[in-house]
Amino acid sequence: MVGLVKQNFQKNKKLYNQIEKKLKNKLEINCLITQVGSTAIPNMYGKNIIDILIGVKDDIEFKKITTKLINIGYFGSKNNKDGIYNFFSSIETETGSGDIHIHLVIRETERYNEFIILKNYLLCNELEAKNYSNFKKEILKKGIKDRKEYKIIKTEYVSNLISRAKKFNDSHVI
Repeated sequence: MVGLVKQNFQKNKKLYNQIEKKLKNKLEINCLITQVGSTAIPNMYGKNIIDILIGVKDDIEFKKITTKLINIGYFGSKNNKDGIYNFFSSIETETGSGDIHIHLVIRETERYNEFIILKNYLLCNELEAKNYSNFKKEILKKGIKDRKEYKIIKTEYVSNLISRAKKFNDSHVI
């Protein structure tokens, strides 16, 4: 079941800062940790899940961080086998409001860059952020409540959004 709420940006930023501090202490590797997703953008609707991007320098760090995240209680996806990305959740079953999602990605890959470019694009383009937020609400208005179906519909929109974000980023690079 999917439920959307207007994100409390300040509250979620504070929560993210607490999680980031704990992760840095537990991971013991100097990696880049960044808040991403709807909770990182003011005035967005979302599932109120804190999305965190952890960027590591290579496959050795990737494997070390994977092990450490599992050891401190995160649940890794069994579907990500490409060696540059893995998804972790704070609970094993279907996640909901207040949960934590970690996206572990090797830096300097397209996947990593897409997270950063999309976040920056939405932060500096209020209209795109509003349209994305409204799109998610429209999915639910159509009666779609199943998380898998919701994700499939949202994924196509996000792919197009990332394409626009890349074009914007390319045209604004100095």
